[in-house]
Amino acid sequence: MGAAFVVLYRLFLRHQLTTGRLVLIGSLNAVALLIGFAVGTSDPFDPTQAAADIVWFYGLGLMAPIISLVLGSSSLGDLQSDETLVYLWHRRTPRWILAAAAWLAPTTIAIPATTFGLVGCAILAGGFSGSLFFGTLFAVAIAAIVYSAVFTLLGLLFKRALIIGLIYLFIWEQFVARAGGGAARVSIGTYPSSILAKLADVELFLADRSTVTAFVVPLVIAGLSILLTARRLDHMDVA
Repeated sequence: MGAAFVVLYRLFLRHQLTTGRLVLIGSLNAVALLIGFAVGTSDPFDPTQAAADIVWFYGLGLMAPIISLVLGSSSLGDLQSDETLVYLWHRRTPRWILAAAAWLAPTTIAIPATTFGLVGCAILAGGFSGSLFFGTLFAVAIAAIVYSAVFTLLGLLFKRALIIGLIYLFIWEQFVARAGGGAARVSIGTYPSSILAKLADVELFLADRSTVTAFVVPLVIAGLSILLTARRLDHMDVA
């Protein structure tokens, strides 16, 4: 099983690295650096808080979920669209291994692809510190893990998964959930935001989850998404 997982993981990883996706990742990182430079040159009163606010709003609110959406929704979705998923589906490999490999490939790319620009942003903003670095790293990792899992499942369920994912991110996560109230309680974004706030010791809007909850709940959501992906693979007809 381990050998099969490695083979599938490498296959999905190669599939992820297209020119268009690399351009998107590079552009989002460039914007992060430009924002950090603009904030740094404005001489903020509290550079650490200002840098954390950027990581929260742009990094965890837009950059990490968008990268995870683009990569995750295409992991199985593209193979299904071009009718090559059938070749993997007919292999005598447990479906959970196929689902796990399809999730891990975009997650592996999303974490460094997001962290690099956000750390550079914090440095340029003048608020870089060890606590902010680790807060950003763990928050991005959790965000990539859960978003990639959810969007990998979404890509398998819907042909227009990218559009559906963008609607979810911009309407629910950015507007409805951030307005507060009960909607915020079911927002994925509040968990990595809480990790950033707790580890970096800063105040962030709606980052009110406990540290344990902020780590455990996204991992549970990711695990359930992978299991549902495996179940869908087991019951679908791709021939």
